[in-house]
Amino acid sequence: MAFVVSASAPGKLFVAGEYAVLSGAPALVAAVDRRALVRLAVDDRPGPLAVHSLAEGVRVPALALDAPLPGGDAGALVAALRAAGGGLAGRRTEATVDTRGFLADGRKLGLGRSAATLAAAASAFLALAGRDGAVLEVALAANALFQDGRGSGADVAAAVHGGLVEATPRAGGVAVVPRRLPAGLRLLAGWTGEAAPTAPLLARFERAAARRPAVLDALGAAAHAAAAAVAAGDAGELLAAVDRSADLLVRLGEALDLPIVTPALARLVATARRAGAAAKPSGAGAGDCGIALATSAAQAAAVEEGWRAAGIVPLGLTIDEAGARADVGGEEAARA
Repeated sequence: MAFVVSASAPGKLFVAGEYAVLSGAPALVAAVDRRALVRLAVDDRPGPLAVHSLAEGVRVPALALDAPLPGGDAGALVAALRAAGGGLAGRRTEATVDTRGFLADGRKLGLGRSAATLAAAASAFLALAGRDGAVLEVALAANALFQDGRGSGADVAAAVHGGLVEATPRAGGVAVVPRRLPAGLRLLAGWTGEAAPTAPLLARFERAAARRPAVLDALGAAAHAAAAAVAAGDAGELLAAVDRSADLLVRLGEALDLPIVTPALARLVATARRAGAAAKPSGAGAGDCGIALATSAAQAAAVEEGWRAAGIVPLGLTIDEAGARADVGGEEAARA
């Protein structure tokens, strides 16, 4: 008997709370409509797990599940399998991972590719095992394996739940509250064209943050203010908190000698502000992308026009309300 499991999960944008969330503050994270796709073709014949990454153009024909985790899409898939407690039982499995929507010309956009892949893979393995309701727990455990325990898991929470979430680290997990942007606000994303690996930056932050600069507390206060504004539906307070966060991220980078806000990200923020919008980097920084919150269609258009003129690529993203999901098919699906 052969089965196919198809699963997907969305990427993310940090609206507020990056770095502060690592100290226990809430993060506002929006799931966006770039999805990681995972397909498992499993049959009852004994055999290895093979993984084909379409984004990386690599096929690993036989993964040793007890070996050190590989990098990239294959590593995320195996981390999810381990966190789910196995489930393949030695059955021959062909896994295909498609994360091409998270890249542009082979460079990462900064939309949470790993988190989306982990969430999709966790959903796929749990569906294969007939287990429901544990996707976030398994995806967070997989994230800890894949990222060597680094990161808040807020991006994973957005990938699992979809929509806009308020995510706060708790002992053993992440507390998640569904939210919505205040009425009238439009979320925009722009890409700097500079790809920045997140893991090395988080490692540097961990070492440097032991000095606990005062700006980190101020960034946490801004994150709390942003979360409270969204809970109250207060657009003005959210815009103010986002703008304040942008300036605080510059100061945090200076205090810890981290390249959080690059010249391109500073240009992204300044350009959006000239159009009247609030803006900030999204995620760990050092490149990748940033966000803007506009109060009208005309303002949003002005931001994107300004970004193009400044060498920033508007990504045309929308909030994806659908979180991680999986479907299981039978023999006909396996042959398709």
